[in-house]
Amino acid sequence: MEILLEEIPSLQKKYPFQLKKYDLNILDNYKFLEQMEKEKNIKNIGEDLPIVLVGDSAFYGPEEVKKKLAPTIRKYLRGDKQVIKDTTRIGQDTVKKKTGIIYLYYFYQPGCQECSRVEMLLGGLSKKYPNLSISRYNIFDDSSKILYEGLSEIRNIPAEKRLIVPAIFIGSDYLIKDFRSTEIESLLKKYKSGSPRLDTLEIPSGEERILNRFYQFSILGVAAAGLLDGVNPCAFATIIFFVSYLIFIGKRRRIIILMSISFILAVFLCYLAIGLGAYTILNRLTTIDYARQIIFLSFGIFAIILGILSFYDYFLSRTGNTNKMLLQLPLTIKQRIHKEIKEKTGMGGIIAGSFVAGILISFLEFGCTGQVYLPTITFVVSKTDFGLKPLMTLIIYNTMFILPLVVIAILTNIISQEGIAQRLSKKIPLVKFLTAILFLGLGTLLIFS
Repeated sequence: MEILLEEIPSLQKKYPFQLKKYDLNILDNYKFLEQMEKEKNIKNIGEDLPIVLVGDSAFYGPEEVKKKLAPTIRKYLRGDKQVIKDTTRIGQDTVKKKTGIIYLYYFYQPGCQECSRVEMLLGGLSKKYPNLSISRYNIFDDSSKILYEGLSEIRNIPAEKRLIVPAIFIGSDYLIKDFRSTEIESLLKKYKSGSPRLDTLEIPSGEERILNRFYQFSILGVAAAGLLDGVNPCAFATIIFFVSYLIFIGKRRRIIILMSISFILAVFLCYLAIGLGAYTILNRLTTIDYARQIIFLSFGIFAIILGILSFYDYFLSRTGNTNKMLLQLPLTIKQRIHKEIKEKTGMGGIIAGSFVAGILISFLEFGCTGQVYLPTITFVVSKTDFGLKPLMTLIIYNTMFILPLVVIAILTNIISQEGIAQRLSKKIPLVKFLTAILFLGLGTLLIFS
């Protein structure tokens, strides 16, 4: 609350106004805030602290206070706004005699401003109700997700409302997201003689239901992203050159097939390793306060920018100017890829050489193919960090990614390089258009996740 110690005292030296401070950890003050917001008809109720009320205006958080408080005070002093004396009074709460224990289960998320406000409310309620036992669950923890899902299943809570925070469960009742102190108190009065413990219930379906819902929700989108990434010109141009070069230097068809399998397997394993590494790093970073929002917002904006650039490439490819497309590998990288293929396929162990070439080229291509991969990994992180499902999702993504490479490798053995390239070049506008839609969809989901 540094702003109360710095900004507001400096304003008091400039302007004549009276400051009243209220500790929201005291239940009476929290109720007073809710009543003031209701009476003043505050439209955009915020959650960040500190909260400053001036006349019929309310400011939430240090940035809003710094930006709007001084101009609002000046308006009142000029007479542009009328100050209405507040005569609101709230009766003092009485501490009730302790009876049976009321078990309240509170689910929150670190860095959630709305959760911070609820936390203060719970602090005040615990003082008023000495028989209130509050159990707090961080929604990022796997065990918390399982308990939340199990409690939701028992109460038939709609799927779209599950795992949303803040949330409170007492007995057979629950409150999710937007709720007031009066709603919680009505539940506490309902269970004044005590409520059953919920954390000791057997909820075997919680874990399974979370994973199934995640799987159904995201798997089709992830598979589509992998397939689109696989038909990316960056990816299929390399495999065409690889197989065509082997044919050119006179390799037998059986050897070409084995070398192609080795090459594609290396690409699959390398991209899977990159994905797991990126997932692990992002998953750990998102447990840090505010880092989750920053990461999702950053990758969301990044994906939307790529979507706009993909639309630009779409219009270029429609006019045949594919060499001017922005989202493609630079000429120097393409030349380096061709060099690596020539050198590594000439190694003593042709299968091993193809595998090494696949690994090296995966890293060289990542600047292009990673444009889809990284936002997709971030999307997976935003949906769950639980168990083996993210690993299975990355395997599905990379399987779909190499599927076009397998098809192209087979076709290149049958049809000429020029024939394959010509047919694929006709599909570039469609690929760019679908990729643009994918980027914009991923970006929107990440920004609002």
